[in-house]
Amino acid sequence: MKDKPSTAIEQQLNKFLQAKCLIPGGLGLWEIYFRKICTAWGEISGEIRPQHIIFSADNGCTMEGYVGYNYEVTQKQSRNMLLGRSSATQFCDFNNIPYEVVDVGIASDDGIGVDRKVAKGTKNILNHPAMTEDEFNRAFQAGYERVKHYVKQGINLFSFGEMGLGNTTTSACVLSALTGADPTETVGPGSWPNKPDLMKRKIDFVRAVLDKHKASIVSDSEAERVRKIVAHVGGFDIAAILGAMLACVEFKKPFVIDGFITAVAAACAVHMNERITDYALPSHHSREKGTELALAEVDITQDMVPIQAHMSMGEGTGAILMVQMLKTTQHMFVHVGTFADLMKL
Repeated sequence: MKDKPSTAIEQQLNKFLQAKCLIPGGLGLWEIYFRKICTAWGEISGEIRPQHIIFSADNGCTMEGYVGYNYEVTQKQSRNMLLGRSSATQFCDFNNIPYEVVDVGIASDDGIGVDRKVAKGTKNILNHPAMTEDEFNRAFQAGYERVKHYVKQGINLFSFGEMGLGNTTTSACVLSALTGADPTETVGPGSWPNKPDLMKRKIDFVRAVLDKHKASIVSDSEAERVRKIVAHVGGFDIAAILGAMLACVEFKKPFVIDGFITAVAAACAVHMNERITDYALPSHHSREKGTELALAEVDITQDMVPIQAHMSMGEGTGAILMVQMLKTTQHMFVHVGTFADLMKL
């Protein structure tokens, strides 16, 4: 149930849009998201002041050889993002969207970007919990504090990305544990070639991880259950994004979901605070298999996702494109002429 300020702003929005020289519903999703953003803010405004945050961390299943890539790629690509040479940061630079890279667990001796390093990667979830309770809390708090920091600077729309090899594997583990879905429904190729033998290996890995931790990820409290799931089978990036999203609700700032990993974080967040659905905006429909299931947890169906581009890049590439479209349409809705002015011509 929405509170009184939200009801009041919805009434203002109805009157505001009725006066505009627009066909009712003619702009489809963009009207829906204009309403959602203004409702989250509690005011009608055309100025979106965005901040993109990329959380980087390594995963133990990668570092111990269960995912067939060199884990050092995470630190190299994170440094590359700081130099503005990645896809996501090029999108940000071209569209004048500020961004930062937050190191919550890169396997490097030094901090890369904003240093909030919890550890040099998580443990291998096939044999151990990914992180301790304290490590989860530190990663979660890192995400929360970055949002709080930017809210104080006047930022009113956030978008989130991530970097870390192996995080589609951890995300599949988290999503299956959260929803009870079989790994065949949550596991996609990620950065692996989409070959049957590799997919079977990844599915078998996720199934073994879930079996290993099933007795440790239960709780009578749903919020505590989510914390246990992420701490046992997730990654520092998911924990940080989870904290950031819940901070957005607390500070009444909408946020843009990127692809599979951030969608899984949003699915976790809504199990901790159902009001996540009032602030979460989709961007693109990742080609990762579990994306639709994760978004459904946040009451987002495929026809509500504007960008259908078969992307799976990560870093927030889709989210940044969505932010630019939101900035464009937000400006239009506020500044387009009224029907009364039209009739005077």
